[in-house]
Amino acid sequence: MACPSKSEFPFLADRHARLILAQINKMRCGQHFCDVQVQVGEEAFKVHRLVLAASSPYFAALFAGGMKESSKDVVRILGVEADIFQILLDFIYTGIISIGENNVQELIVAADMFQLTEVVDLCCEFLKGQIDPTNCIGLFQFSEQIACLDLLEFTENYIHAHFLDIQNGEEFLALTKDQLIKILRSEELSIEDEYQVFTAAMQWILKDLGRRKKHVVEVLDTVRFPLLPPQRLLKYIEGEKDSMIFDCTECYDPITKQWAAVASMNHPRCGLGVCACYGAIYAFGGWIGAEIGSSIERFDPEENSWEVVGSMAVPRYNFGCCEMQGLIYIVGGIGNEGIELCSVEVYDPISKRWSALPAMSTRRAYLGVAALNDCIYAVGGWNETQDALPTAEKYSFEEEKWVEVASMKAPRAGVCVVAVNGLLYATGGRTASYDSAAPVTSDSVEVYNPHLDTWTEIANMITSRCEGGVAVL
Repeated sequence: MACPSKSEFPFLADRHARLILAQINKMRCGQHFCDVQVQVGEEAFKVHRLVLAASSPYFAALFAGGMKESSKDVVRILGVEADIFQILLDFIYTGIISIGENNVQELIVAADMFQLTEVVDLCCEFLKGQIDPTNCIGLFQFSEQIACLDLLEFTENYIHAHFLDIQNGEEFLALTKDQLIKILRSEELSIEDEYQVFTAAMQWILKDLGRRKKHVVEVLDTVRFPLLPPQRLLKYIEGEKDSMIFDCTECYDPITKQWAAVASMNHPRCGLGVCACYGAIYAFGGWIGAEIGSSIERFDPEENSWEVVGSMAVPRYNFGCCEMQGLIYIVGGIGNEGIELCSVEVYDPISKRWSALPAMSTRRAYLGVAALNDCIYAVGGWNETQDALPTAEKYSFEEEKWVEVASMKAPRAGVCVVAVNGLLYATGGRTASYDSAAPVTSDSVEVYNPHLDTWTEIANMITSRCEGGVAVL
C-alpha cells in the first residue's frame, strides 16, 4: 500500500539571513572578495559591487547600467561626507544604523541620494520624535527642501496645531513669503479668532518692512477681514500710528480698505432673496415700499456698486433661492394675491432670461432652499392652510419632477437651510401656533442624509432664531 503524500510547507529561517549578512560584513572588514573601491573625499572604501547594487537602486544603476563607472575598479562619489557614507555603508552590511541630532539631516539627504528608503523612513521617524514649537519651522523648511512629503505633511500638521505657540518665534518670522502664505491659508490652522492670523501676518511684514512691504497685498490676502472685529483692527492701527508701516501706501491701503463702505442697493427691501453667482451678488424681489417688488439688482464687489439688471417673471417675497451650475432658482414665496406660491422659476444671469420648472406639490413661503447632489430641496416653510410645515421635497432633474422626501421631526417656518459635505442642515425657524398662541422661535437643528432619507437632530444653536441667514465659509 502506498503511503499518503504529505503536504509541503515553506519555512522562513530568519537566522540564516542574519548569519549570511554577518558573514558578508566580516568579508568586507577583512577585505575578502571586495571587487570595487569607492572613493568619498579622502577616504577609500573597499566593497562588493553585488552587495551595494542589491541594497541601493543608485548603485545598481552605477554598476550595471552601462555607465562608465561599471567597469572601473575605483568609483568616486560626490555630494556626501565620508563619515556619513561610512554610516550608510555599515547599514547596508548590517541593517543597523545610529541616528542622532548631529547626523540626521546629513543622513536623510545622503540616504535619499542613494535611494535607501528604509534609512529615509527611519530618519523621518527620528525627526518626528524631536519636533517642538522651537524647531518645527526649521524641520518644515528642511522637509520642503529635500521634498520629503511624509515629513512635510507631519511638520505642516504640527505647525497648524501649535500655531499660537509658534507665530512669535524667530523661525516663524524667517519664513519665506510663499511658505508663510501656505501656512496662513490653511483651513486646519488652530486659532481662536482671525485677529491672530492678522497679527501674525503683520509681525512677519514688520520684521523686515523695507524688503517685505512689496508682499503686503499677497500676505494680507490670507486674512479673512470680514471675520475681524472692526474695533480691534482700529485699535491695532491706533497702536501702530507712529510706526513707519503706515508711511507706505503698500501697507496702509490693504488694511484700511477693509472698512470701505459697501454700496447700498437702489431700493430698500425686506423678504427678498439673495444669491451669489459668477462672483456677483444678486438680490431678487421682496417688499419694496408698499408693494411686492420684482426688480433684480446685481452687486459687483470689484466696482462696489449695485445695478438693476432686470425683473422677475412673478413678483414675490419670503421665497427661497439657491444657485446651481450657474443658474439661480427661485422657489415658492408669497405673490401679489397674498397667497403662498408653489411655482418655481430659473434665472440665467448670462442671458438674463427666465424659465419655469414644474410646480412643487405644496405651497410654501418662509421656506429653506438648497442645492444638493444635483437636486433642489425645498424644506419646511408655511402656508395658511397648514401652518408651519415639517415636510420637504426635492426637484429631481433626472426625473424632471418634485419628489417628497422624509419630513423633519419639527415643523419649521422661516427655516435656514444649507448644504455641507453631502448633508442638508435645517436650522431654527418658527413652530406651528396652536390655540391662538404665538409661534415659538426654535434653536434646534436637524441634518438630512439624502442616502438614508432621514433627518437627525444635532446640537442646538446658542440662540433661537428664524428668518435668518446662513452660509458656508
